Amino acid sequence: MAGFAAHGATFTFIGSRATFSGAVVGVNVETPTAEVVDMTSVVDAPGASVLVPTGEWSGASISVDFIVTSSSDIKQAVRGVGPLVFASPRWSVAARVILESASVEARVGDIVRGSAKFRVTDYQGT
Repeated sequence: MAGFAAHGATFTFIGSRATFSGAVVGVNVETPTAEVVDMTSVVDAPGASVLVPTGEWSGASISVDFIVTSSSDIKQAVRGVGPLVFASPRWSVAARVILESASVEARVGDIVRGSAKFRVTDYQGT
């Protein structure tokens, strides 16, 4: 079975506050957590635990390690909402996100690197 390689992958965040892009070094996707309700009642056996999934979920996040390719200041994009697009030669995906936090690191004689954490949202405002 063939897999997808991250080589050559880029990302672009088109946020409501600023746009930022970079060359992807690594990506971590945390799936949403299922919402669960405790429906245990007083008539259930002692020690019983009746947990029921509601069908909803929340908490999905995407963390990206990248090489800076944009001259924009990523700090300006934090708190923004908009599409996050990943693209590589054989694969692309997009999600609506909020840029939760970011950091950029620069060292003498090295490339400028950064990391960003995005929270997946269905919010359509700006």
